[in-house]
Amino acid sequence: MASTHVQKKCEQWIIDHWLPDHFHEEFKNKRLRMQGRGEFEFDAVSGDKLIVGNISTATAFTYRGAVASGKKSKIRADCLMLSLVSANRMLLLLTEPCMYESSLKEQEAGRLPLDIEICHVELPLDLKAELSVARNVASKEVRGSAQQSAT
Repeated sequence: MASTHVQKKCEQWIIDHWLPDHFHEEFKNKRLRMQGRGEFEFDAVSGDKLIVGNISTATAFTYRGAVASGKKSKIRADCLMLSLVSANRMLLLLTEPCMYESSLKEQEAGRLPLDIEICHVELPLDLKAELSVARNVASKEVRGSAQQSAT
């Protein structure tokens, strides 16, 4: 199974650097109570809990260029969790331009909540390169297991 180490490293960079630079406060992973009885661990929560965000390093398309429907479903699920928490600002933080553009179109079409701010986070070049390599390894794993199951 593919390692998520690089994705976690990218998320941590966003929490430690990008968010504080843009919002001038510290963020961390935190479990929050949602409307009703449930709790959910959000990727980025400000110290005062007024800004809450979920982070995705996913692309909108598969290796072969098809729509990555599972990844888009994850984005919708993240938005649902954000819409169920009491916060002044809810952020969907996306590292991939194609997922950012796709999510904006989904929001404009009414398929994602309007009160969620969709942000594109530009990763440093070294992290982008690591993420690309990790994505290629994972893609080869998936394609390899699909070929094995077909035989």
